[in-house]
Amino acid sequence: MHALRFYVTLYRTALKSVAEYRVDFAVGIVTAISMQLAALAFYWVIFARTPALGGWSPGQVLLLFGFTAMVLGLSEATLNGIWWLPYYILDGQLDRLLTFPVDSLAFVLLSRPELHSFGNFAAGALSVAVAWHLLSPPWYALLFLPLWIGAGAVIYTGVLVLVGALTFRIVGPWVTHLFTVHQLFNTSRYPISIYPRWLRVLVLYLLPFGAAIFVPADYLRGHGSLWQAVLVPPLAALAVAFAAKTAWDAALRGYQSTGS
Repeated sequence: MHALRFYVTLYRTALKSVAEYRVDFAVGIVTAISMQLAALAFYWVIFARTPALGGWSPGQVLLLFGFTAMVLGLSEATLNGIWWLPYYILDGQLDRLLTFPVDSLAFVLLSRPELHSFGNFAAGALSVAVAWHLLSPPWYALLFLPLWIGAGAVIYTGVLVLVGALTFRIVGPWVTHLFTVHQLFNTSRYPISIYPRWLRVLVLYLLPFGAAIFVPADYLRGHGSLWQAVLVPPLAALAVAFAAKTAWDAALRGYQSTGS
């Protein structure tokens, strides 16, 4: 209970510290929405020339766009700190962090919420609302939306932690491995059927972003089953979270402080 209270206080303090800069917050929101609109512009270009993509209609692909943006926004708003790990190691902040008697991974993840996440989440929610209206899935499917978005955020963050654990060995200003994960995550915006087999296996099973995005969206468009849509996302999230924590602990055991 004391640990939970600590994490809540940590997150609230971190949120207040970044929200203090109002102009930065406004610019971040505008930037996030602009990037989502740019992605949607490419979506419009595609469907201005074809009635379907990989068997998915415009409304169905729009649902993928919305899910992807909402998952990204939730992860950035809550568990974004892994992006700062290279800087924590380089300037010695990680050494200070490790002196606290709490779980180091939770501390890192909660320490730097990103306020432009609200722009991503809002744009995603609007896309999902429009797609939902176009597709008219069963009303009760709306009850599972928090489960899918939450599981997706855990999976995306977990994969970032898995890859981010490499930072303890390859830290430096040139490190781009976290951005590679982000680019792979963006494949969730389009139907998995349009990608080559190796990429489908990668983003559906090895780095299972699709477990919380493709699987529920496939059900909502009337092709998948309800039990898969309900069970696959949380099970994938649990598996990725376990693997991420294991990789983090293993990497931390080999950490020899700044300058090692």
